[in-house]
Amino acid sequence: MRADRKDIFKSRFQEHYSRLCRIAYGYVSDQDDAEDIVQELFISVWNKRLDGMPEKEFAAYMTTSVRNSCVSFLRKRKEDTVSIDDHPASASCMPDETPEEGKTLQDILDSALDTLPPRCKDVFLLAKLQGLKYREIAEKLEVSEKTVENQMTKAIKLLRAYVAAHGALLVTVAAIILSIIINCE
Repeated sequence: MRADRKDIFKSRFQEHYSRLCRIAYGYVSDQDDAEDIVQELFISVWNKRLDGMPEKEFAAYMTTSVRNSCVSFLRKRKEDTVSIDDHPASASCMPDETPEEGKTLQDILDSALDTLPPRCKDVFLLAKLQGLKYREIAEKLEVSEKTVENQMTKAIKLLRAYVAAHGALLVTVAAIILSIIINCE
């Protein structure tokens, strides 16, 4: 009976592994992380003796489990991301600048945000600095959620363009803005 279980597990692993890795990769965008997630899922299935399920139920269970595992992985990775608030921007100068120029990271970040139209800037700040959801922003600004979504898209495009135009000077700001943009997509 033990040999039969191993054979069934091996067969199911070979049948589902590639498909589950593709699903995981769609969420995490990293092949190694995707493979780790799927392998850990198969280990969990073995340890919990869930490999004896009928094939149809097993396939559905694995698909749902890989999705849930990816969401948990992404949540954990987001918690590990360093916040802008963790670094006092006003106390530091850009590496390429001399102190006489007096531009702090906060000054450069403010000038990047000043390139946004007023409504766009309001939406961006409410979403990223206050952490409001689109629905909450829509209620607060008395606009539709679709308008909030459009304004966020516009803000992201404008900030990307700003970073591209000021590349060498704004390496640090680019990292901050891109981390904000990546976390909202």
